Amino acid sequence: MFGKKVAHDRMYVNGRTPKKIKPNLHRMNVETPQGLRRLTVCTRCMRTLRKQSR
Repeated sequence: MFGKKVAHDRMYVNGRTPKKIKPNLHRMNVETPQGLRRLTVCTRCMRTLRKQSR
């Protein structure tokens, strides 16, 4: 996503701030070559990891 964080009717008012997009992070146990590790991963990565484990 991109753009300014401003209501539609206040499009031309001064003081607009950029939108801040933060990832949706969760802690998860992940199997790595070194063994089972607890990692912080985004929800999109969690989906990918679940698909790979099947």
